[in-house]
Formats: sequence, structure tokens, C-alpha cells
Amino acid sequence: MPSSLLTSGGISPLRHLLLFLCVGALVFAMSLLGILTRPEGMLAVLWPANSVFVALLLRLPVVNNPVGWMMALGGYVLADLLTGNDLATAVSLALTNMAGVAAAVLVLRHFPRKHHTPQRPFSLHLGLGAAAAALSAGCFALIYGLILADPDPVRTAIYWVVTEFASYVVILPFTMTVARAPVIVDGFQKAFAAFRDNWKASWHLLPAVALLASILMADLVGGPGAIVFPVPALLWCALSYRFNQISFLMIVMSVLVMVNLEHDLLMSLPEGADPMFSIMSTRIGIAMLVIGPLTVASIDQVRSDLLGRLEHAAKHDFLTGVLMRGAFMELGQRRIDNAAARKGTFAVLVMDLDRFKQINDTHGHAIGDSLLVEVAQVIRNNVRSDDLVARLGGEEFAVLASDISSADAERLGKTICDKVAALRVAVPNAADICTTISIGMLHRQGTEHALLDDLINEADQAMYKAKDYGRNRIVAG
Repeated sequence: MPSSLLTSGGISPLRHLLLFLCVGALVFAMSLLGILTRPEGMLAVLWPANSVFVALLLRLPVVNNPVGWMMALGGYVLADLLTGNDLATAVSLALTNMAGVAAAVLVLRHFPRKHHTPQRPFSLHLGLGAAAAALSAGCFALIYGLILADPDPVRTAIYWVVTEFASYVVILPFTMTVARAPVIVDGFQKAFAAFRDNWKASWHLLPAVALLASILMADLVGGPGAIVFPVPALLWCALSYRFNQISFLMIVMSVLVMVNLEHDLLMSLPEGADPMFSIMSTRIGIAMLVIGPLTVASIDQVRSDLLGRLEHAAKHDFLTGVLMRGAFMELGQRRIDNAAARKGTFAVLVMDLDRFKQINDTHGHAIGDSLLVEVAQVIRNNVRSDDLVARLGGEEFAVLASDISSADAERLGKTICDKVAALRVAVPNAADICTTISIGMLHRQGTEHALLDDLINEADQAMYKAKDYGRNRIVAG
């Protein structure tokens, strides 16, 4: 094997080989899982191996080379061999599956990645990939049917197209958007902490519980109308959860509903009747059922993200990225009220750049803006993650730090003074400029109600004392 196939991006050949082995093992495991859902003499109810392989090729481009494809081929073939198929059948099924995978990758790779993730409606892009994969697999199935003298190769090909399309539509959205394992674990830990601290957070599970109840009702009632029982709960879930969460619920729902419906269908057919067209109708019905909630979830996430960006823009200074005065006053007052309720401590620091007007007049507003951005970054880098940082206006900044001692607050102000004084901003065709900052600080015990506006005024007076005392220092008020 050429070493170039095992090396890329500076990763060792051994690590690449382990990665390729993992690809083969994952395709093998997913193929076995799909085979477990396969009715006698038919294609699997859902076939996760293809969607998983597509996601691996798109999300980990390093495996998209001949070695990765050979490992996947081995996984497909080995799973079929272990479950009773002969080698010729196993290879033909594997090649048909891989033809669909190749078509999906060729279609989806032409879109920027944001177009086949929740940032764009599902039905427009992932749907195109699913359709291309299904048609490609159907063409290969037709060819094999003609070669093997299938009595009705067209029907077999259509069956492949429908089954593949349903599997891709149900599974591909999840495999393309599922987070990495550490992110998932962190999410579960945060959810558990939220439920532990506030039992009302468990209400967030109601849409999923309603979906499960609707699936159980569909199983109990049965009949052709049972397929639409989960629709209201699906739409509720689509408006309540993130896209990757709803896509996982779609897989669970599809497996349960499809297996039950197909089982009931096969049991109710007269002996000797051909169930294929009824099975195809069920599978395409599930696929259509899934597309609606997924599209709603995708559009709702785009809307939520847009509203989040608008809210961020409304609250943050466009130049420095810190809070604007109005947002700082609102959020800061809540912190102070909270400190008063639990008798906590907090500190307010008001900061003003020294001789900033002189820098603007000498070097221009563009250089002055660059200096403001750098100073804001220094402040953010030295405060704690939950401290509030704002630009009050012009060259004046403020920090509100909760649960902090007076000594620590003064130490924070001194650190900011030192870091700002060490800052250098490049000027074209001139020497680098530097500046200093003067800080006024208030430290309070939250024993009674206080207005942040009054506290800022007091800290402002302390800041002017710092300027009177020679600038580049912190003065406690």
C-alpha cells in the first residue's frame, strides 16, 4: 500500500490506519444493525451504514481515499457474509450501497458545509443528496437485476430507490449534524445539572414524552391512519429542540413506527400476496412524514440564530464587541439586586484612556479605533468569564465583577493598568503608539438596594482622582 494513502496533514501513518480501521468497523456495525431490521426476503427497514459513511466522508475528508473506501467495502461485505449471504450477493449489495454513497457525496460536497447542516432548510440540500443516492443505488440495482435475470428488475430498482431514499432522509440529517462525543457528554451533564437545580427544567422533556405517547397510541390503534398519529408531537418537538436532537427523535420514531406498520402489514396480507408495493408505500410515507418536522426544525433554528445575532448586535458595541451602556446597565442592575438579596459582594470599575483625544488628533480616528479595540481585548482577557465589560462611551469602559473581594478587585484594576501600559499599536510609517488607563473602583457589600447608575457616578469620580494623581493608576472610591 502506498504510504501516501496513509499520510495527510502531518498525521502519522499508524493513526491513519487506525482511523481507516474504525471506518470499516463502523460500517460493519451499522450494516449489522440494518440487517436486524430486514424483513424476510426484503431490504432493511432502515439502513444506517450508508448515511454514516456519507457523514464520515464529508466530515472527515481524510478518509475519502481508496483505503477508506476499501475498508468500508470490507465492512459491508463482512456483515452480509456473517448473516448468511453468499460472496457474490454480498459484494453486489455492497457495491450498490457504495454507489449511492458516492452519489450523495458528489452532490453534497458541491455545497458549502453550512448548506447541508442546520444552517439551511433540510429539504433543499440534504434532500438532494438523499435523492441522488437513492437514484444511483436504484440504477445499480436495475443493472444487477438485468444481469441476474430478475423477473421484474424495474420493480426491484424502484424498491431500492424508495428504501434508500427513506433511510437517507431519516438518518442522514442526524449523522451530518451530531456533535462530537465530548460535546454530547457535556450537554448531558448540563441537562442533568439543570434538572437537579430546578425540577421545572424537566418540562423540557414534554415534547419527547408526547412523541413517545403518540407512537404507542399508533401501535395500539393500528390501521392506515396510524402513520400520522405522531405528527402533532413531531411539530412540537421541531419547535422545542435543536436540529440534531429532533433528527435523533426522527430516527427513533421512524424505526418504531415503520417496524410496527410493516409487521402488521405482513401479518394481514393473504397468503401468497406480494407485499412489496405496500411496504414501499409505508416507507415513502415515513420519509415524507419526517421531512416536514425536519424542515420546520431547520427553519426555526435559522430564525433563532438570526434573532440571537440581532440581540447580540443590539447589546454589544460594534467596534469593540463589549456590552453597550444600555445593556450593561440592565444586566448590571440585576447582578447588584441579586447581590443585595443574598448579601454578596461586587465591584464596579470605571476606566478611561489617558490623553486619547491627543492620539486621535495626531494619528487619526482609524488608529484611535484600533487602540480602543486592543484595549477592550486587554480588559476582556483579564476579567473573569462571568464579569460584565462595557464601553460606556468614547474611550470610557466599565467592569462589574460579582463575588469578589476588595483586594482582588484592586488587583484586577492594577493588572489592567499594567497590561494597557505595555500595549503597542502599529502606525503606518510612524512609531508604534502606546497609552495608559486611569481606573476608579468601588467595592460594596450587597446589604441594601443600590442603583448602578449612582455607583458608576461614584466610580467615575474616583477615576478622575486617578487622573489628578498622575494617571495610569487605580483609585478606590
